[in-house]
Amino acid sequence: MRKATKGVLGLAVGAALLGGSGTLAYWSDSRPIGGGAITSGHLAIVTDATNTGCASWMLDTGEAPPQTYAVGNRLVPGDVLTRSCAFTVDASGNHLRATVGISGVSFSGAAGNFGGKLTATVSAVRLNGSPVTSFTEAADGATLSASVTVTFDSTAGNTTQNLTTFLDTLTLTATQVHA
Repeated sequence: MRKATKGVLGLAVGAALLGGSGTLAYWSDSRPIGGGAITSGHLAIVTDATNTGCASWMLDTGEAPPQTYAVGNRLVPGDVLTRSCAFTVDASGNHLRATVGISGVSFSGAAGNFGGKLTATVSAVRLNGSPVTSFTEAADGATLSASVTVTFDSTAGNTTQNLTTFLDTLTLTATQVHA
C-alpha cells in the first residue's frame, strides 16, 4: 500500500508541475475580423413635381367631355366617376423587391352602395404604364399609377334617388418582401 500511495502522490506532483491535470497543447492562431458601416435602403411611394398624387374626380357624362366632379354634385344613373393617381417610386437597396396592392373598395354610410347600384373598381396598378404586381430597386424614380372608377348603374330605379354615401379611402401599398 505504501508503494501505491507513493505512486499516486508522484503522479499528482508531476501533473501539478506540468500545469494542470493532463492538459494537451495545440497550435493556434487568430486574426481580427473587421467591422464596418452597415446602411439600410428604403422604400416609399411619394408625390413630387412629376407625380402629384391623385387628380380630381372626373365625371364622364357620356354627353360631353368629362368634367370635374365636386362634392354636392348629384349623380344620375349611368354616370361614371374616375380618379387617376400617380406616385413616384423611391426605392433603394440591394435585392429589394416590393409587392404592390390596393385596399378593398367599400362604401360607408346609411345608403351603402345604393342597394348594389353603385360600384367602385380599381384598374390595374401600373409601373411606367405597364401592369405590375411587384417591382425591384430598378424601379427607383418610376411612376406607379392607379385609377379608381365609380359607376352608378344605368338600371338604378327610384329607390336610389336622394341618397348619400361615402367611398372609403383606398390605400395603395408597396410592401417589401424578400424572396
